[in-house]
Amino acid sequence: MSSSIVVRTKYQKCSNLRHSVSKTISYISDKKKADATSVDENDLLKDYLLFANNDSCLYEDKECFTWSMNGDIDAKRDLIEINKLDSKGTLWSLVISFPPDFAINNGLITKQDYFQLTKNIIPTLLSEMGLKLNNVSWYCSLHRNTNNPHLHINFYEHHKTISDPRIPYSCIHNLKSNIANYLIDNEKFYRLRDQEFTKITGDVNLKELTKIKNQKLFGDKYRKELNSKLVDFYSILPKTGRLQYNSKNMKLYKNELDDIIKYILMHDSVKYNYSKYLRLLDEHQKELTAIYGESSSNKNKNYYENQLNKLYSKIGNEILFNYKIYQSTGFMNREKDFISKHINDLKFKSRDYKKQDTINDIAKELYKICQLANLNYNQTLKVFTNWIKKSNYNQDPSSLLRMSTTLDTEMSTAEYYNVLKKLGYNSDRYNKIKEKYFYQELNYKKFINQAMNYLSYELEREEKEIINQIEHELGDY
Repeated sequence: MSSSIVVRTKYQKCSNLRHSVSKTISYISDKKKADATSVDENDLLKDYLLFANNDSCLYEDKECFTWSMNGDIDAKRDLIEINKLDSKGTLWSLVISFPPDFAINNGLITKQDYFQLTKNIIPTLLSEMGLKLNNVSWYCSLHRNTNNPHLHINFYEHHKTISDPRIPYSCIHNLKSNIANYLIDNEKFYRLRDQEFTKITGDVNLKELTKIKNQKLFGDKYRKELNSKLVDFYSILPKTGRLQYNSKNMKLYKNELDDIIKYILMHDSVKYNYSKYLRLLDEHQKELTAIYGESSSNKNKNYYENQLNKLYSKIGNEILFNYKIYQSTGFMNREKDFISKHINDLKFKSRDYKKQDTINDIAKELYKICQLANLNYNQTLKVFTNWIKKSNYNQDPSSLLRMSTTLDTEMSTAEYYNVLKKLGYNSDRYNKIKEKYFYQELNYKKFINQAMNYLSYELEREEKEIINQIEHELGDY
């Protein structure tokens, strides 16, 4: 675990320690750059909803979160205390960096989490350096406006006691180990905390909450864009032939399908694991190339591309399978399903026909459509009433409906489209509104969830591959 933690150190011998510390305190306590939330307000729900109402915990708008050894920074008090410092001394600086997946998976999410971590590790570091705890002050800043969350830690002696300011390597090594041990010891606490949060918020996923702004799984912008891509893609697919991601029939449409797959993989709930997966593939490919070379005999030469193709194939086939289900349904059965859901959305309106016989004929066909939609009498009467009103006909809906009732409700495709035209929908307009509703009702969540499931499986398999490879290499020694 400690190998995931990066620690960088430096120190500055200050001829005017008071001035250097004053600049540090003033900078990190500037509320325009840092947050104003208190580490002493340990309200679980409030703590997490803070992130949901702002942005991802990995990409904060605020520059940093800050605290001192005493908790919240009291700049006014601390600046007064500076006058008690020696005029000369050393200002030490540490940067502790965590990969984002490491931080989240090990419970480092809120400001309170990092504050508790520093309270546990910094005193041990100071003692191992030979510093007296009652003679040292320290300040922390948590930055999450870069790819990796990282801590900036500044500390100094009030009165100089040591001559060599260098931090021994053994202290850094022990610092990493102490961080790892702290996280392991608190694993149960984090798990219980997450369970408590789930009780409060229902089915909201804690880790996803810190990644997805406002937990909007399908924001309007994303849904509309995916909708548009699917509509365009499905409209160009052949109606016959084998539709599989790697089939010959798909060669002409592969770029469009890959574009949709990439768009799904870049959704907020997926892209984090997708990025991790690509990184693993790249690392594994480099290892395989280093072992076996780049010759044509190396069966693993294209490992990266092959594994990525496998993932794309699984997601792509889900998209194609959804299309095939729709296409395999008989035309009139598809229309029946659509019209039963949206007959009131169509808002039928006919031209100003003068002949009663023409109106009667349209009414009979409209009755058949209502029967196709499996409407009862009152629902059918409502459709007739709305049609008559919109068409400005001087007709009694009940009388016209009684006259239109027939036992012969069968309709051909040609008859169906012919009456739709008389009701204000030519084929282009009807198909456009049908596509609109059809694709809005697509199970987008299924696409995203399937992508997440496939990706999780591939991630786990890839990690096992790397572990097996390392174990194999170690076995050679």
